[in-house]
Amino acid sequence: MEPWIWIVIGVVVLAIVIALVLTATKKRKQREQEERALRERENREHARDLRRHAEDQDISAREREAAALQAQADAQRAKVEAERKEQEARQRTESADEVRAQVERERADADALDPDLTGDSLDERHPAEGPTHGRHAADGDVTREGGSSATR
Repeated sequence: MEPWIWIVIGVVVLAIVIALVLTATKKRKQREQEERALRERENREHARDLRRHAEDQDISAREREAAALQAQADAQRAKVEAERKEQEARQRTESADEVRAQVERERADADALDPDLTGDSLDERHPAEGPTHGRHAADGDVTREGGSSATR
C-alpha cells in the first residue's frame, strides 16, 4: 500500500479517536453537570429543612422565654401579695396591741375609780385574765371615744 493511504487511514483513525475522546469528555462533563445540579438541589432542600428547623427552634425558644417571663411575673405577683399580707398582719397586730393597751388602761381606770377594791382584791380579780380576757375589745367592740361599749 501506498504511504498516502496509510496517512489517510492514520488521519481517519486519529479523527475517530479524537471524536471518541471529545464525546467521552462531553458526556463526562454533562454527567458532572447533572450531578452538580442534583447536589445543588439536595443542598437547597437540606438548607430549606435546616431553615425550617431553625425557625421551629426559634419559635420554641420564644415560647420558653415567654413562659419564663410569665413565671417571673407570677413570682413577682406572689411576692407583692406576700408583702401586702405581711403588712396587713403587722397592722392587725398593731391594732390588737392598741386595743389590748386600751383595755388595760380602762381596767386600770375602773380599778382606780372603784372604792370597793383594795390592793388584795385587785390581785384576786386579775388571775381570771387569760386567752379570753378582753374579748369584747379585741373583737372591735370599742367606741370612738376610747371606751368599750360594755363600760358605757
